[in-house]
Amino acid sequence: MIPPRFLRAVNNARPHGAHRYDLFGPKIGRRLILFGRLAFDLWVRLESDPHVVTYCERPLCIPDAKPSRVVDFWVRTRHDERLCVVLRTAELTSVARGHSLFPAFQSWSQASSMQLQMIHPQDLDDPHVLRENRIMMLRYLVSGHALPVDGLMHGVLVACGNGTTLAELERQFAAADPMLVRSAAFRLVLDGQVRCPTLALEPLGPRTRLERP
Repeated sequence: MIPPRFLRAVNNARPHGAHRYDLFGPKIGRRLILFGRLAFDLWVRLESDPHVVTYCERPLCIPDAKPSRVVDFWVRTRHDERLCVVLRTAELTSVARGHSLFPAFQSWSQASSMQLQMIHPQDLDDPHVLRENRIMMLRYLVSGHALPVDGLMHGVLVACGNGTTLAELERQFAAADPMLVRSAAFRLVLDGQVRCPTLALEPLGPRTRLERP
């Protein structure tokens, strides 16, 4: 596997008035700190996207940006790398007036084989149920990170072959802790190996149906 280009945030200074989130990232296997709801929402997206292999929060600063500006995330997918910048109010205004943001940095990104992705805050406004379900699945993954979930993965994947519910999975693997069974199921969902047809429609529960794509 190719080593990550960035491993740690270059700046952990808390922006004035920003809410601090202390998190554990299952995909990167370490703790991280995020500031502000938009960064948190983007993090939920990255952890929930099966195409995202790894990422790093605040990987570098944009040179010559005034005021000082950090990139929100570096992301490696199965196909490319990108630098994600969630646009702030002043930046949105500048774009609306037809101005080009960070042209030199954009050229450097392209020369470094990275796409500079500028994200409008509204693009992170997922349906409430989908967002809460993703957060719940991530909580299970974080709780089960140091527990023996791997041994259940293949069995749960096979059990989802013809479609099943969370309650049926827990009965089928009654010898295991239900939290481990759910952790295995949710990891498969976030990896894209199992789909949940109602993920954006209703809260996760015992009757939630899981199936192979």
